[in-house]
Amino acid sequence: MSEPRSTGLLAGFDSPEALLAAARKARDRGLVSLDAFTPFPIKELPELIGVRPSRIRVWAFIGGVVGGLGIIGLQLYSTTINYPIDVGGRPLAAFTAFLVPGFECATLGAALVGFFGMFAGNGLPRLYHPVFNAQSFSLANGDRFYLLVGAEDPGFDRGKLRRLLRSWHAVSIEDVTP
Repeated sequence: MSEPRSTGLLAGFDSPEALLAAARKARDRGLVSLDAFTPFPIKELPELIGVRPSRIRVWAFIGGVVGGLGIIGLQLYSTTINYPIDVGGRPLAAFTAFLVPGFECATLGAALVGFFGMFAGNGLPRLYHPVFNAQSFSLANGDRFYLLVGAEDPGFDRGKLRRLLRSWHAVSIEDVTP
């Protein structure tokens, strides 16, 4: 029977400093398919494992502008073109009356685009990941820090990588299988 196909190696570390040192060494060795799992955020880690900056802010801004201008355009159309009513000699396009709904819809548009953009950008809802099969992965919520080197990495050599991770003070090393 053949050996199950591996999707990577998962190395566990006791401290965030050890994880950062290992991620730095992995990046310096040219490994690019890196991911990390930690019980709390570590400020330097995203840059070390190659996480690109999020563009959700830009998309949320665009959603806010579209929402605000959309409702103002709808109000302008409905009060000046579609159903103009002269009430007490006031102008048909009273922009001061459009500001509050414009602000509200801009806020709503930015919030909705930001919310759904966060889900799409993070690949959620992800109900399954091969790393969930690792025996010690449940410690990632408590006191263990994990570095995953993906098998699709051009420099992935299981035996050599195992020795490297041991030399970088990994407490545990597991094959991640689908």
